[in-house]
Amino acid sequence: MKESTDLEGALQRFLPEAALYRACEMLRQYPHHLVITPPRSTKLGDFTARRGGKHILTVNGNLNRYAFLITLMHELAHLITYLEHRDAVKPHGTEWKSAFRTTLSPFIRAGVFPNDISEAVKGYMSDPGASTCTDIKLSKVLAKYDKNSNPNVMLLDDVPAGAKFYYGRTKRIFQKGAKLRTRYKCIELPAKHVYLFSPLVKVLLHTT
Repeated sequence: MKESTDLEGALQRFLPEAALYRACEMLRQYPHHLVITPPRSTKLGDFTARRGGKHILTVNGNLNRYAFLITLMHELAHLITYLEHRDAVKPHGTEWKSAFRTTLSPFIRAGVFPNDISEAVKGYMSDPGASTCTDIKLSKVLAKYDKNSNPNVMLLDDVPAGAKFYYGRTKRIFQKGAKLRTRYKCIELPAKHVYLFSPLVKVLLHTT
């Protein structure tokens, strides 16, 4: 995203309408550069501290409006925690959790989220983790609001056992296997190589 001084104008297509002005007010309290990035498979957003310069928040631009808001507040909480504690605390420790609840709670109270997301967010906020991607219930609810014209795109957790699916830009074919603790054992076809997948990775169901 190009640098803009019109924060509301720059973010209006990324945030829920009811959250736009409150979110921008919060962002303005803590000077930083906000960068909207292309999709990244390993992260939804991040925070980079810059000594002697403006700190940087990034958020993936392909997220639906509700996931974008949650991720933005997640990263803003990192900025707040850093300004208050520098490097003296853990990245996702007690101080960050408190800051995250402070940044996100006003949107929950204001009814910005649909009921199903609101309930999932409240559960997640009882003990927020390093990423919303690690919370299966919240991730599944948020995925329902993704705009995708292909009904066969789904979370791996929802793919039937033994079913085949495509993954990656080259559409490699895999077969879903058993769950091993937190990840699924999947076999690449026809090579028979074994890979471990997060249950929350998005895949395209093989239907032929």
